[in-house]
Amino acid sequence: MIGIAERKMTWKEFLELEIGDNDLHIYELINGIPVKRSAPFLRHQIASGNLFTYMNVYIKEKKLGRLFSAPVDVYIDDNNGYQPDIAFVSNERSFLIEGGEFITGVPDIVVEIISPGSIKRDRIDKKENYERYAVKELWFVDPQNQTVEIYVMKEDSFALHEFQEKDGLVKSVVLAGFEIDIKNIFE
Repeated sequence: MIGIAERKMTWKEFLELEIGDNDLHIYELINGIPVKRSAPFLRHQIASGNLFTYMNVYIKEKKLGRLFSAPVDVYIDDNNGYQPDIAFVSNERSFLIEGGEFITGVPDIVVEIISPGSIKRDRIDKKENYERYAVKELWFVDPQNQTVEIYVMKEDSFALHEFQEKDGLVKSVVLAGFEIDIKNIFE
């Protein structure tokens, strides 16, 4: 592993890891392996902040649920705990956040902002588990290429719902009526 554990661990063991106060890395548990990553680049933060702002205004206005931004732990199963960049939990699934420590189960919407070092981890490892546990909507936002792709759950697997590059509107299925020009995400 990447300097933390020599064997696979459970979510409970992962939560008990001793990480120094001066350690500024982000940690996720992916298929039982703790994975360390550095803080995101500025363009990543800009895209995440912009999308969060637009989504949050819409969600609050319509009183649809709660929106969270990283760092927020999402407990997937005993071998997987992620920190998606943005996670939406609808009012109907508010039981996922009742414990108050982390999201227990998969959110309705997950947004992963792609960084050069996270492509395989986000697009393969995490996507497979998001699909297996039936996240209703998964967004991949790529600041480097200025693309947005949205997958929706259909018949137990993800189907590509939207793909835009550089400009154009993308629309959420879960947040019916929410749409955003991707220029507003990357500006």
